[in-house]
Amino acid sequence: MDYAQRAFEHIRHLSETIGGRGSCSPNHRRAAEYSAEALRSAGAGQVELEPFRGVASTYLPFVLAFASALVGTSLALFFGNRIALGIAALMNFLGTWAMYAESEFASNWTRWLIPTAETFNVTGAVSPQNKPKRQIVLCSHLDTHRTPIFYSSTAWQKAFGVSVTGAFLSMALSALTFGLGSLLDLNWFRWAGLLFGLVQMYALVLVISAEFTPFSPGANDNASGTGIILAIAERLHAEPLMNTTVNFIFTDCEETGAHGIIAYLKKHAEALGKDAIYIILDEVGAGQLKTVTEDGLIRKYKTHPRALQLARNANFGLSRSLIEANGEAYTDALPATKQGLIALTVSSAFPNPEQAVSHWHQMSDRIEFIDKQSLQDTLTFTWNILQEVDNL
Repeated sequence: MDYAQRAFEHIRHLSETIGGRGSCSPNHRRAAEYSAEALRSAGAGQVELEPFRGVASTYLPFVLAFASALVGTSLALFFGNRIALGIAALMNFLGTWAMYAESEFASNWTRWLIPTAETFNVTGAVSPQNKPKRQIVLCSHLDTHRTPIFYSSTAWQKAFGVSVTGAFLSMALSALTFGLGSLLDLNWFRWAGLLFGLVQMYALVLVISAEFTPFSPGANDNASGTGIILAIAERLHAEPLMNTTVNFIFTDCEETGAHGIIAYLKKHAEALGKDAIYIILDEVGAGQLKTVTEDGLIRKYKTHPRALQLARNANFGLSRSLIEANGEAYTDALPATKQGLIALTVSSAFPNPEQAVSHWHQMSDRIEFIDKQSLQDTLTFTWNILQEVDNL
């Protein structure tokens, strides 16, 4: 069977027939039901829709964080007295806390305000021929991102990265500056707010505008990962492993804070055990195959060394050599990595990103930009990993 073509057909259905799949949305439900039925048709067992409470908005936590900081900074500028400076310091601290906590998937005051909705992950498994000795989890996310302007080109992405760093630093420095100004009763510290306020306002405008953009059709991000896993499930039906149970999970709310994989780990990680291996396929449909060596938005977490070694052992039979590189943001591997679990993100990249057209989080992330050779390399690499694990 041409498994790359099967993966391509799944990608087409998810990105064209269903289209944009916002977290907690009806289209996500359609994608989940389609994936569950495809797993059953491939012979997987224990296929379920596992409910959890998710979050629909990617940017609302940051809107609240930046708004809190900007209101505080404005109070310091307009009033400049000791009380105003103290309030400004507190509100900037709240913004700093919220932004950092969100990057760590941790509880914070914005999560107390933002509504949640019931959604679900899709799970299933294929048992080995013999008594199971090992567990591997193949994971991809079904939801897609909104399409803000700051993802529209490499230059915009770099500028946005600088803006995010600048906004975080502006809030942290504002909290410190205004706090000292209030403590020492130095009202002239208020004028630092001219610079801090501009940075915070710029960041706030960007994230508010993002909330009004449509959802990407997400052919590469991440129908590609789902298509590959569904094709792998079909191959496992014909060629089951000897000693390894292969678990499948298609998550929701990856784009809004990895809520789906966190819910999955809470329910299953203990039973799977510390030696279970998590392989996350994310954007594997265009470019040269890569593995992520560090993951995280603000604080970077190194990929488990056993996961990287496994990837190096499986690096054969590809049309182009495997790249190892730091992640640009975060993936569903990060919550597992933070728990000390063996998790690996498999993605793809262009060797010269300056010359590549960006489709990441854009309406142009469509089926015509999916490269079948990239799909074949991902299938080969993922199958190699399964064989490596099964032969441990």
